[in-house]
This record gives sequence, structure tokens and C-alpha cells, in this order.
Amino acid sequence: MAIFGSGPVGLMAQKAAWINGASRVIAIDPLNYRLEKARKVNNVDTLNPDEVDVVEAIREMTGGRGADVCVDCVGFEPERTIIDKAKALINFEVGSMKVLDMAFKAVRRSGTVTIMGVYGSTYDNFPMHRIFDKGLTIRQGQAPVLNYIDHLIDLVKEEKVVLDDIITHTLPLSEVAHGYEIFDKKEEDCVKVVLKP
Repeated sequence: MAIFGSGPVGLMAQKAAWINGASRVIAIDPLNYRLEKARKVNNVDTLNPDEVDVVEAIREMTGGRGADVCVDCVGFEPERTIIDKAKALINFEVGSMKVLDMAFKAVRRSGTVTIMGVYGSTYDNFPMHRIFDKGLTIRQGQAPVLNYIDHLIDLVKEEKVVLDDIITHTLPLSEVAHGYEIFDKKEEDCVKVVLKP
């Protein structure tokens, strides 16, 4: 399983992958401090898209097949070049779907791509041809939390999943603006902020 993004959502998706029987979990993120956190708390293989061709690396790691499942935990706000930003402006798009496109390329034929990241606009050049050609299953949408919350709480109670190992900052509620700022600007190796009253 390849999980794009190692922020709080990606880290928890990595945990879920192991709990649900994944034989291998690969975390992808352009920020090395997040990849270090993923290795430390989730014992995953990691790839930095700024250092390797992620699609080729995943194919190599999977004997040429591609990942059985790719999970997009990034959404429309990935790291972008000035060219990516200009294209989005010209096409009246919000953000970019480059991570989703990478997931479509990295997944094996007849594989599954799960979209947990948020996308809020239409996109030109949507790779429908790749989805059709590879026979992909796409899973996406807002999580029906009420369907899963009892099971998730049981996993925590039974100590099958740890939650606090992804927390990097605990701040008083009065410092909420600072917490959002360091997370947004990716400062102080911030991954997850918990606010306490």
C-alpha cells in the first residue's frame, strides 16, 4: 500500500493499513521530518518525491506491478511549482491534482485508489483514460464517521492503535493562532498540534 502524505491524516492511514493487514506500507511526502516521523511511529518504507521518481520507485518496490492500493491523504494543496500555480490560475482551478495523478500512475492494474484528501474544484486533463485503461476502483468522499466511531474507539481502548505518538506540539488554547501558523508554514517540524484549554 502506498500512502501519499505523512501529515496527521497520512500517519493515521499508515496505522490503519497495518491494522487492516497490509503486507507493506510505503509513505510518500516531500518533507523529510514527516517521513522520519512515519518511519519512527509506523515502521514504514518512505519516499521523498523531491529525491526520487515515486512512480518508478513504487514499481521497483513491488516487482514492477505497482501498489495494490494508493491512498491520497494530501488533496488539492500539495507542494507546487510556479508552473503548477500558473496552470491552475489559467484553468480557474483551486490547487492541484498532481498527487492524485501520481497515485493513478503508481497503483497496479485493477488496483484501488482511495481519496482522503479534499478536492474542491474541477480539473482540466483529468486522467480518465488511465482510470479506464487500468480498470481502477476509486473510493472517495467524506467519511461516514458515525459508521466507524465505535470500532475506532475500541481499537484505542484495546491498545491496537496509539494516537499520541503523532503529536509534535501541545499548546494552550490561547496559542491557537501560533499552532495553525507553524503547521501551515511547516515550521518547527510540526506534524500535529493538540490544543488544551
